[in-house]
Amino acid sequence: MGIARFFPLLCCFLLVFVHGLDIPDPDEIEYIRQEVQATVNSTVHLYCGSHMPTLFIWVFSRPGTERNEPLAYNHGQGTKLLALASTLGEISLLTNTTTLVIEGVSDDAEGVYTCQALYDMDEPPKVTFYYTQLHLQDEEERSRGSGSPPPESD
Repeated sequence: MGIARFFPLLCCFLLVFVHGLDIPDPDEIEYIRQEVQATVNSTVHLYCGSHMPTLFIWVFSRPGTERNEPLAYNHGQGTKLLALASTLGEISLLTNTTTLVIEGVSDDAEGVYTCQALYDMDEPPKVTFYYTQLHLQDEEERSRGSGSPPPESD
């Protein structure tokens, strides 16, 4: 999934906004994988933990590539959606959460969505990567529904 290639970018992103914060050892980073089924023009919710992190960024990788393209982020000064988001459907973030909502899922929305979250706690900060593989179903598979329930817990 290209995480090794993308990790330095994440660290730079986090360090720019949280000067002086010690980033944990890469072996202490948590990786959570999820799969979601959706159909074109449906609505899907992609989850990034059950608690609001200090900082987060959503990126997208198209099938067959390792290129991570930023979709949305929040570095403590409000959420920002980036241009790529509009090509995947109508993208939004639920208020006061990291949940990425895609309404009117487009044909181009299939791929891997990664949310990188930093939780600045009293103890050393915690970094979690949430990988969500979005699979598009054809109409015959629609009976399975769209979206997925949130993961149980961090």
